[in-house]
Amino acid sequence: MEYRIKAQTRGSEKASALRGAGKLPGVVYNRNENYKVAVDLKEFNKVFMAAGIHNVITLELDNGKTVEALVRQVNLDKRRRRPEHVDFYAISDEPVVMWIPVKIEGTAQGVREGGVLQLVNTDVQVKVSPKAIPPHIEVNVSNLRIGDSIHADELSLPPGVKLAMNPSDTIVAIVPPEDADKLTAEAAATPDEVEVIKKGKTEEEK
Repeated sequence: MEYRIKAQTRGSEKASALRGAGKLPGVVYNRNENYKVAVDLKEFNKVFMAAGIHNVITLELDNGKTVEALVRQVNLDKRRRRPEHVDFYAISDEPVVMWIPVKIEGTAQGVREGGVLQLVNTDVQVKVSPKAIPPHIEVNVSNLRIGDSIHADELSLPPGVKLAMNPSDTIVAIVPPEDADKLTAEAAATPDEVEVIKKGKTEEEK
């Protein structure tokens, strides 16, 4: 599926004025270029909800150019919880480091025996060409018994995709029910505070 957003290049306009007009300030950058843009906030929300950080978005610039990019960072307003600034990474043939979601395949033998599947890492960090980004990383758990786990270095990655995280990190494990209940209780006691997506600098710091 193709994702497209109209973007206008900008100069000295204040970010607050753009936001007041329903625009989302942003930048487009890579190793060779860096310039400011603004996109319609509603249009961005719609496209970003579908594309996320794993799919290429085509920016239609007001100078007639198009740029293929990935969303690398979204700053959120702390109070209203809406996007305040977006960073687009203009892709080339140079590999990028990014997180790819995990997709569980099969039913673990340990689950059939009463164990509980714990997805420890929902995403895998990899290094890959932007034009070869897989939609997900499949993890087959069919042969896992209670007490078994799969680590990052045991994953079967698609051709051209290289691991970029700690090889010993656990991706998925089958744990006894009592251990699963303990982990769930600990997670519930820890509040989530997500202020940015792919945390980075604010507009004022750029």
